[in-house]
Amino acid sequence: MRIGVFDSGIGGLNVLNELIKKYKNAEYIYYGDTYYLPYGSKTKEELIALASRIILFFEKENVDMIVIACGTCSSLANNLKIITEIPIYDVITPTVEYIKNRYQKVALLATNSTIQNGVFERQLKEQNIEVYPLSCPHFVPYLEGLIDELDVEEELKSLKNDSFEAVILGCTHFPLLKEQIENTFNVPSIDMGKCLTEMIHIEEHNNFELTIYMSIVTEDLKKNVKDILKKEFPIIEKNLPV
Repeated sequence: MRIGVFDSGIGGLNVLNELIKKYKNAEYIYYGDTYYLPYGSKTKEELIALASRIILFFEKENVDMIVIACGTCSSLANNLKIITEIPIYDVITPTVEYIKNRYQKVALLATNSTIQNGVFERQLKEQNIEVYPLSCPHFVPYLEGLIDELDVEEELKSLKNDSFEAVILGCTHFPLLKEQIENTFNVPSIDMGKCLTEMIHIEEHNNFELTIYMSIVTEDLKKNVKDILKKEFPIIEKNLPV
């Protein structure tokens, strides 16, 4: 089975890691749209245009399944699922499913676009779950090396509140800051990649294969990919037309 996984950059590799842990013998194609990151500052129209071209690329690659390994694009999943007949899975739906029988009050850390879209809050409030949202616009640029310094605790200080029971890492980059986030709030974090992996089913083959595409490849990017995947993989530079 061929699985296409995409994100704006390295964040979706956290989701990919979780999938590989559970389904080792499958063929994965990863696309990180590093030329256009961060996605969290883009408009809805821009995001749909950017994600659509990746979905069409995966169609040409004959994938059997597409995983939107991006919280921002997952907030627009209904707009993206009509583009192709290939099954598309987002990371928000399984996260809401995971939360609904476990917590009554949760914090949500996400990009500007995801917070403004309100999809997490709408779906959780339908389950009578209270949500405390906070936009974290500097996290992705920091993790992708676009800014040099970040005080995580300072970024989160406005959300210090003893009433929530867990914090949603509502962007797939954010597990890279899991320790700092959990230490700040002293509550468990919820990883969307893990929630997705529990819900999804992948038909395995005899061998593992992984092809990584990025729209811009740098030496720092290669190091970050190796650090996340714990192994060095070739990275193909491919910037898709918009």
